[in-house]
Amino acid sequence: MPSKEILQYHGLDSLGGRAKYTFIQLWRFSLSRLMFFIPFKGWRAKMYRWSGVHVGKRVYIGHDCLFDRAFPEQIVIGDDTAIGDRCTITAHGCIPTRTPLKEVYPLTVKPVNIGSRVWIMPNVTIIYGVTIGDEAVIATGAVVTRDVPPRTLVAGVPAKVIKQL
Repeated sequence: MPSKEILQYHGLDSLGGRAKYTFIQLWRFSLSRLMFFIPFKGWRAKMYRWSGVHVGKRVYIGHDCLFDRAFPEQIVIGDDTAIGDRCTITAHGCIPTRTPLKEVYPLTVKPVNIGSRVWIMPNVTIIYGVTIGDEAVIATGAVVTRDVPPRTLVAGVPAKVIKQL
């Protein structure tokens, strides 16, 4: 069953709300598994839209990407952006187990905004609260924890600006 905090955030903490959220999660999970087998880029982008992600026009999304299933509506991808295989984009952070760390790290939900004409190479991780400016390039394997200015190349863990484009 989904976390109590996530249900409260969505205003679905009633019995009917839990059932609705369970159905939504099953739908999103099914779409994510189906997307793995879809060879057509346009279909994958459309399926991410169906799951709740705001996907712009002419967006390429590679195979085996993992976008936040609890808060997909918090992810916005601009037009003409390319996202490589095996990228992860999360719009929230929380500890799913009962631990004293939950008090230190409560549920945090922040939007992820990816500009237009951005190139995100394979195996990039983007965490919640990040904005990536237009025409930025994110190098393979980078972990983006801070905003990325427009027309810059970032790389590394954590990602740092390498050069202006």
